[in-house]
Parts: sequence; C-alpha cells; structure tokens
Amino acid sequence: MNPTETSPENRYTDYDPWAWLYNKSEAHLAAARVFPLIEKLLIPKLGSNAKIFDLCCGTGQLSQELLTRGYQVIGLDGSEQMLSYARQNAPNGEFILGDARSFQIEPKSFNAAICTDSALNHMMNLEDLKLVFQNIYNILQDDGLFLFDLGLENRYSNIAIADGEMQENYAWTVGETYDSTSNLGSFTITMFQPNEEQIGKKSNLFRSISYSFKRLIYNKFFRNINPAKLLDLVEKDWQSSKIDFSVRPHAKAEICSLLTEVGFTSFEIYDSSGQLAKPQEARDACFLARKLAALS
Repeated sequence: MNPTETSPENRYTDYDPWAWLYNKSEAHLAAARVFPLIEKLLIPKLGSNAKIFDLCCGTGQLSQELLTRGYQVIGLDGSEQMLSYARQNAPNGEFILGDARSFQIEPKSFNAAICTDSALNHMMNLEDLKLVFQNIYNILQDDGLFLFDLGLENRYSNIAIADGEMQENYAWTVGETYDSTSNLGSFTITMFQPNEEQIGKKSNLFRSISYSFKRLIYNKFFRNINPAKLLDLVEKDWQSSKIDFSVRPHAKAEICSLLTEVGFTSFEIYDSSGQLAKPQEARDACFLARKLAALS
C-alpha cells in the first residue's frame, strides 16, 4: 500500500487549534457514543484480523479501540494536530495526513471503513460527498463494509449555547446556527483558558475551592439543563477564543442516491441506538453499506 499525503493547500488547518480540546473532551464522549454501534453493526460481520480504514479519524480514540481488539487500522485526517494526538493515543496504528475527497490508497486494501462523529456533515456539497464515497468504495475489498453516521435534515437548529464543560485549566461552550433557506449550519466553539501569566500565579485556597465547587455544580447539574450558565461561572480573567465550523445536513434520499451512484447497491439505515431507522427519522442516521462482488 502506498498512501499519499495531501498537498498543503488542501489540509484542514482550521481544525488544528481545536485538536487539543477535542482530544481532552469530545473525542472520548464520541468514542463512548459511537463504539457500541460499531460493536453491534460492524464487528460481528468482520474476520478476526480485518483491516479497517478510519476516515476522519480525529485524535485516534476509536482507532485504539479497534486496535486493542486485534484489528489492523489505518486512519486518515486532514488536521496535522489531530493526527499528532492520534499517534500518541493509538501508537500501533498507522495515520495519514490527507483529504477525504482525494486521498490515494491501493484499491481493495480494506475489509471495512468507518467515518464517525458526523464528520461527513463537514462536506459542504453533494459533489464532495460523492468523491468521499467513491474513494471508500475503491479501497474496499469485495463484500467490504462502510459504516458512517451523519446528521439529517432536522439535525441542526439555532441554539446560542448547546453544551459546555468546566475543567481546572480550561472551559468551553458550543453553539449552533442553521439557515433552512441555504441548508447550511455552523458550530461555534468558545474556549476559555488562563493566560501564561495567570498560570504562573498561585491561586489562593478560597478561590481554588470556590472554582472547584462551581465546576462540580456546572458539570453535574447546569450542563444538562442550562449550559449557558457557564458564562457566569467561568473565571472572569480567563481569555476566550472562538472557532467556527460550517456544516451541511444531508437527506437520506440524497445519501442513498450517492451510494448507489458510486457502486454500493446494498445498504441499511439505522438510528443512533443501532435499530433499523423509521422512515420518518430526519435527525440522525447511521448507514452500513456493502460493496458487493462484481458479477463475472
């Protein structure tokens, strides 16, 4: 196999500043949320030494879960910083810096491929999404499987702060917007951190205890019922920075059409619990597509 890295202009450098936070927080939540689906829908259909391609692998937590179960794993992501963490989290995996739309890997190299945590919603048009599907189809062996999840038409909305977290040396919130006319959405992640001068200062005991109490109350209580409360509780002298990501929801009919166009003629649609999705489901979906052997 001779994978090639993407050219610098196609790298997803916008994700680099977020990598440290994703690695500390969301990646673990995503792995805990997604891996049960992989165990239920994909693993029972694989051989014991299957080779799996982890597309948009992020910081490698899912890759490591698969490696510990004896599978061979190669991950690809467009962010150098994400991959830096992936190599630490899954040292026995192989990771490639590349573009999901244009990577080059030897055809028919993998028994299965995965793409999780709604990564494909970052494809902003159907043409790009089709390129991704075609690339995955090409690298799968006959009877190879492709498991991926994404957000459907009703996935995104307008919520100023949908979630957040407080930790000792950082905090964050995430909000989302959605324009139904353009069918485009966005996520805004706001990160809070002490500056270098503040880190060097010793906090007094009262301040430390007070912030620990606020952190406990927020993470256990307010995070679920009023995540915007973080703005009142986080340290006032901490610096904030924002990162915006664009997303696009996709309809099930669009996805099915693209899968068929690139060659996947067998696929099933599941909900977030791993049950076959109801026809009216329009928020989230998990697809399992099979590349059937060509007729001779």
